[in-house]
Amino acid sequence: MKGLRVSLLTSLLILFSLLALQAQQKSITYTGKVVDKTSGQPIAYATVMIADQLTKKAISGSTTLEDGTFTLETSATNYFLEISFIGFEKKTIQPTLGQNGIVDLGTIEITEDAQQLEEVVVEGEVSQTVFQLDKRVFNVGKDLSSTGASALEVLNNVPSVNVNIEGQISLRGSEGVQVLIYGKPSILTSDENNAL
Repeated sequence: MKGLRVSLLTSLLILFSLLALQAQQKSITYTGKVVDKTSGQPIAYATVMIADQLTKKAISGSTTLEDGTFTLETSATNYFLEISFIGFEKKTIQPTLGQNGIVDLGTIEITEDAQQLEEVVVEGEVSQTVFQLDKRVFNVGKDLSSTGASALEVLNNVPSVNVNIEGQISLRGSEGVQVLIYGKPSILTSDENNAL
């Protein structure tokens, strides 16, 4: 009789353990649609993430389809949902349990992030080499290799230009080079007075 009670209690304990384990592993499916709050247009490829409540790390995630809908399944117990998209504010949702493990979140509206979309600055720079009909212009103003160098050292870095030890400038081996400064011939590079 005692052996029968022990085996009955053991069987009941195993049965309750299996039921508790099955209840914990039951998955929940979330569905919904993400739209822009101002226009009502669906947002395609927005990120829908399930994250752990304590560590804030992602457990699982998905992206919305072209019509803004998503389906996401989880078996976690302590979590939250986060919807995010570039240029929009993140939206956090605390989940609720639904019937049969399916929760329809309905239409989720997210708003544009005005701070992110405020200002765009476009800067342009003059090209280092400009080819004109009768001349080639090398702009060395923002060239990092010309920082702190003398004019002759800068000229020596220009392609096809050579400067010898005496400071004579040659272009592809020809020494008959005329140097223009701001478009005007300069006496600073003459043979008698090479001040560069």
